[in-house]
Amino acid sequence: MNPRFLSALLTSVAFAIAPLLAMAQVYPDKPIRIIVPFSPGGGTDTFGRVIGQKLQERLGQPVVVENRPGAAGNIGADIVAKANPDGYTLLLAQDSLAIVPWLSKSLPFDPMKDFAPIGVGVFMPMMLVVANKVPANSLRELIEYARANPDKLAYGTPGAGTAHHLNFELFLMKIGARMVHVPYKGATPMMGDLVSGNLQVAFSALSSTMPFVTGGRLRVLAVADQERVPQFRDIPTIGESLPGYTANVWFGLMAPARTPEAVTNKLSEELRAIVNLPDVRERLVGMGYQVKPTTPSEMTRLMAREYEKWGQVIKAAGIKAE
Repeated sequence: MNPRFLSALLTSVAFAIAPLLAMAQVYPDKPIRIIVPFSPGGGTDTFGRVIGQKLQERLGQPVVVENRPGAAGNIGADIVAKANPDGYTLLLAQDSLAIVPWLSKSLPFDPMKDFAPIGVGVFMPMMLVVANKVPANSLRELIEYARANPDKLAYGTPGAGTAHHLNFELFLMKIGARMVHVPYKGATPMMGDLVSGNLQVAFSALSSTMPFVTGGRLRVLAVADQERVPQFRDIPTIGESLPGYTANVWFGLMAPARTPEAVTNKLSEELRAIVNLPDVRERLVGMGYQVKPTTPSEMTRLMAREYEKWGQVIKAAGIKAE
């Protein structure tokens, strides 16, 4: 290669990356917003506030956690998708982002193109729980009863198209059984009907399940994870009966697309460091989370896998986009 040409090329590359490096060095120099696309008090909000507080301490700038609920999380996500891609408006993202493109005909953003992944922070395994009146004391007994009594059992979810809904539909496909789907407007009313016996079965996040199970008001039949969880060591995994089956939710951070890579990498490093701080890890694990932070590229691959997976499940289940 011509030495002059090579020198000119290297000079142009240096000029191109210099602003990005400079931005990463000074970032952040003003307050950061984390948009939580759900109401205060839920698992997404709790995780967002834990991360926001530690980011503020570590970065030396105010971090404001702002709840913008509505449209199953799409309103908050759309705000971030259309925000200035400078790293000062972030989305508290969760697994449903890989689902919504299949369920909405008029989604105002593209989850696969309009965000720059920062990383997943935690995963939460789901628990297969039943009302105390259900005549099944094990996963095998529940499967046998459901097969012998099509549509006699009703399973609840926090809403149609949620991860709870699609994971349960996939579970029914694998066991060859039918149950009636009862969608709720959130997990709280769903758990209330389970406790009262008006609903028979559900997938519930570990953090939501523990108070009811320890109080004897519900029973856990299985954990939808690869390994048994510390809180319920005696409870088998669904995978022990249905090899390879898992069901979980995850929370992480995303920025608008075209946010400089130097900024998203810096935020990703901070996210991974924060969830591994001893006090934060202890708090998250105590709430039922599994601390398994990812890099931006790992989050991108996870989103792609789940997008394809849920597209296939939604088509097979006959769920129509609205």
